[in-house]
Amino acid sequence: MVERNRAVFRALQESIMKLACSNVLLRCEDGLEFARQKNGLFDVIFLDPPFQSDYLPKLLPLLADKLTQDGMVYVESGEVFEPDEAWQVVRHAKAGAVHYQLLKFEGALKA
Repeated sequence: MVERNRAVFRALQESIMKLACSNVLLRCEDGLEFARQKNGLFDVIFLDPPFQSDYLPKLLPLLADKLTQDGMVYVESGEVFEPDEAWQVVRHAKAGAVHYQLLKFEGALKA
């Protein structure tokens, strides 16, 4: 998990300890900076950026080579998010004010 806000980071730390989640790694840094680093491959990447931010269009291009072959990205946003043609929308729906989607990378970076 990556969270830049110190107060939210501390709350997440407390929740991880209370739930005894030994397989959760929490980092206090900017999500874009984390995505630019080499951090291995992921089966699922969950994105829940601040709804008024422009993070999603900036993050998605950085994530294509971070996914395993069948990896997917789960996205939450305050408005309908239209990914570029490199991403296939596997599922989308809305719950209250939250739009959520499950995306699979189908672009040229994957063989």
